Amino acid sequence: MKKTIFVIFLIFIFAVTAFAGVEWRARTLTQAAAKGQSNTIVMQVFASGGNVKQVFESVAYENEMFRKGSYWLFKADDSSLYLVNPAEKTYSQLPLNAIMQMAGVVGKLVKIKIKNPVVNSEKLGTETVLGYNCLHSKLLMEYDMEVKIAIIKSKSHEKIEKEVWSTPKFIGMAEMAEAFRFRDFKTGMEDLDNLIEAQIKAEAGLGFPLKMVTVVTSIGKKGNAKEKSRTTMEVLSLGSKNLPAAFFDIPAGYTEKNIGFGAEEK
Repeated sequence: MKKTIFVIFLIFIFAVTAFAGVEWRARTLTQAAAKGQSNTIVMQVFASGGNVKQVFESVAYENEMFRKGSYWLFKADDSSLYLVNPAEKTYSQLPLNAIMQMAGVVGKLVKIKIKNPVVNSEKLGTETVLGYNCLHSKLLMEYDMEVKIAIIKSKSHEKIEKEVWSTPKFIGMAEMAEAFRFRDFKTGMEDLDNLIEAQIKAEAGLGFPLKMVTVVTSIGKKGNAKEKSRTTMEVLSLGSKNLPAAFFDIPAGYTEKNIGFGAEEK
């Protein structure tokens, strides 16, 4: 699967009163070695009581998952991610339990072994970002990985370096559901799940990230290092906002359509 599904959202149905919430605008720049993975996306995100709505203001390279004017919506009551397209008046549903089942199927077909995992975190001091006093920290995760597909086997040393500027003063993390942050996500592949759990523990307590730079590097068995991706996320503005429950509803009259992965826009 080419697309990484990492956002999940929540709806309160039938309620008409307003709830306190938060909003922020962010830009994500991804430079990747893999074809079709580089992109620049500007989004407006709204969160309230676990509900999250992520609206794509601009997308440099559109595909079925990312389109200008479309949005992702998480409904906690059914643990589903919805891709909503106002231009077409359509939506596509991706149930979380189905995603987990899919990960389990992949785990049976693709054998992944992770050895010698190392997760370290380092505090680099404090800096001011958007007027917030932020903890500047660096996280490093390294591991040896062996992937086997049928009779094809490959080995590599993977390194993920993450530099984060985060603040506990903005309650964005508290307004998002645990599932939205993949804190309870399990792939069914024990080695990988243990590594993800170690990373989550290392990032615990950092607060809401206002800027984050993530570099993924793969080192082959000959020692050659290749940068697979570099992603820079920056929050451009943020604040509080009263959000009516209906704001997280799929509009009436929208029809459901199936979504196919791997299809790129021409």
